[in-house]
Parts: sequence; C-alpha cells; structure tokens
Amino acid sequence: MNKQQESKLEDEVNDAEHALPNQLQIVQEFFRRDSASEMIESLHMLVEDFLFMENLARVTPEMRVHIVNNLRTATFIAKLARKGSCP
Repeated sequence: MNKQQESKLEDEVNDAEHALPNQLQIVQEFFRRDSASEMIESLHMLVEDFLFMENLARVTPEMRVHIVNNLRTATFIAKLARKGSCP
C-alpha cells in the first residue's frame, strides 16, 4: 500500500469515527420524542389501516415485506422498552 492509499484509508476511518457519534445522537433523539408505546401504537395503526383497505387483493409481495418490517420494528422497540433502553 502506498502513502496515498494509506492517507485515504486514514481519512475514511476518521470520517467513520466522526459519523458514529452523530448517528448515535440521532437515534437517542428519536427515542426521546415519543415513548415506546406511542411508537408501537403508530406502527400498528399504519399496519391495521393498510390491512383493512378495500383493495387488499392488490397487496404485492413487496407490500407484505413492508408490513412484516413494520411489525418487526414494533417488536424491537417493545423489547428495548422492556429492557429500559428507551423511554
């Protein structure tokens, strides 16, 4: 590896080290806005509204994946709340 490549690699590592605290701050602010129960309620309302639409026959596999992802997110938030990791 030459000096230019080493310098570029060091710059990338430094950028990553600075990005991590910023990402952590964004996540912490997200969890400060609403309680876990409010987040779960909102996610479930979105899923329920979607599931009871009149044109449910048009639900594509991609839409079903989104439903599953929303439910997984709700489960994740609930687990965090139980462990005391979020308000």
